[in-house]
Amino acid sequence: MNDMHDIIEEIKLRNDIVDIISSYIQIKSAGLNYKALCPFHSEKTPSFSISTQKQMYKCFGCGEGGDVINFVMKMENIDFMEALEFLAQRASIEIKKGKISEESKKDINKKQNLYQINLDAARYFFKSMHSLDNSGYNYLKNRGLDDKIIKYFGLGYAKNDWNDLNNYLLQKGYDQQSLIDSGLVIQTKNKKNYINRFKNRVMFPIFDQRGKVIAFGGRVLDDSLPKYLNSSETMLFNKRKNLYGLNFAKKNIKNDTLIIVEGYMDVISLFQYGIKNVVASLGTALTIEQAKLIKKYANKVIVAYDNDEAGINATLKAVEILNGVSLNIKILNLGKSKDPDEYIRAEGLNKFSILLKNSIPLIQFKINILKQKYNLNNDQDRLLFTKNIASVIKNIKSPIEVEYYVNKISKETDISVDAINSEIYGKYYKKDEHKKEFKKKIEEIKIEKNGIEIAEKQIIHIFLNNIKYRNDILMKLDIDDFILKESKEILNYIIKSNELDIITIDKMKKIGISEEYIQDISDINIDSNINLNEIIKTLQKNSLKRKRNYLLKRQHELQRKKENDKNIEASEVDRELLDIAMEIIRLEKEMKNIL
Repeated sequence: MNDMHDIIEEIKLRNDIVDIISSYIQIKSAGLNYKALCPFHSEKTPSFSISTQKQMYKCFGCGEGGDVINFVMKMENIDFMEALEFLAQRASIEIKKGKISEESKKDINKKQNLYQINLDAARYFFKSMHSLDNSGYNYLKNRGLDDKIIKYFGLGYAKNDWNDLNNYLLQKGYDQQSLIDSGLVIQTKNKKNYINRFKNRVMFPIFDQRGKVIAFGGRVLDDSLPKYLNSSETMLFNKRKNLYGLNFAKKNIKNDTLIIVEGYMDVISLFQYGIKNVVASLGTALTIEQAKLIKKYANKVIVAYDNDEAGINATLKAVEILNGVSLNIKILNLGKSKDPDEYIRAEGLNKFSILLKNSIPLIQFKINILKQKYNLNNDQDRLLFTKNIASVIKNIKSPIEVEYYVNKISKETDISVDAINSEIYGKYYKKDEHKKEFKKKIEEIKIEKNGIEIAEKQIIHIFLNNIKYRNDILMKLDIDDFILKESKEILNYIIKSNELDIITIDKMKKIGISEEYIQDISDINIDSNINLNEIIKTLQKNSLKRKRNYLLKRQHELQRKKENDKNIEASEVDRELLDIAMEIIRLEKEMKNIL
């Protein structure tokens, strides 16, 4: 074992490159990665890219690139060992006089030993699966897995034996305490003997994000309980903080989306069919730590839990947690299938792909659940259904989404919009008040116009006359965030010409900026107390408002078209209206997050 290599890897693991780089320069989200103005050469448009998955940075302008250690070396102008010590201290790994402390070294070595034990165990289980005719291999083949996918996921078999793995690992030179610490071996109640944790089970190695084996899950092959058993928690493994299959899924994310399922077999089966952006929550209720882990790699998540009562309850809990980390959530409707594995085997990849595309929002999911409890052809059931749905809609914060679902339920139950709104808001409901509110939002396209224009001209004044602020402004604002044609022309000129100097009135006149605009800019007096960040936030919020208001207009147009055009395909319009409503909700949430 190369101790220094292990130490370096541990220090890199504990220092996320995004956190380190963002402590030096302003970075901006760009999908799964981040972008910035390169700190190593002068530029006007960001060409510096940071990969969260690879934990690497690269500037496509000057060619600089590397890992977190390289970045610190370059920024601090220090050598490799000094950068290593800097990052070790940040990660609470003690290095003294160029050497790692004995305590930290012992901790790292123990973890490396556990990694090796897990790797040897995984190889042993895999060999056991293929070296003899066993019920584990037969189980996997009967579930439709081919040899290629079995090998890809490293699936194995724990023999029907209490001692074989323990004896094997002892013979390889590991001590008994280390095997206990790994979670693979347990001490009997009489404290005299040691036995395997897993016996007569199909074994699923659990990998961390880097692809290292950190634990195992075992599926029983007889009547023993529990049906699924995970490794106990160790230095390497905390089931609250890990997701099964993430090491594979993070390389295959599509449309900024991860699919989350309940079980190992769902992940592997979907992967075999070509759906590779899928993870599982390790047989436990989804945790906030797992939700944050998903957020690190994707902004959208499709929940595809089992289609039984337990799965539905788990879905309802999961979506609340996912919503708490601002993920865009949809839910897979499996119809009569009990889980994704069963559906894709019965219906095939094409139908499953369509199912994914038509995944439904949370409120629609709750509506569907209630529909199963009531007969809408029965007057009493229809009233009870509407009352229950009203209590669900009451908790929706977005008035746009409320209006969408109220109209939808009204059509499905033949109960008036006013009656449903009265049920939702009680004595506080006033007829046509919501229509007025909607109309008011449509008319907000010119809201705060004068104030926004002043803020925009203040930014341009600072941009022209204070060179040191230009990088900050360009990182936080895009050209589309500005509404005035002259502002955009000035920004375009500076970006394209790499202009580094103060922009004079003569230069502005040369690029066709109007006299009136130039005079307005010249008249602005920026004092030392002005808050640049607040002005930037004002423009960011206004940009989001304009996008939202455009969608409100589109929504209004579609609703009128649907009412007046009898030949229109109602289902397609409904789908577009729902997508618009969800995007409006996202924009409004983003506005609230600009503090």
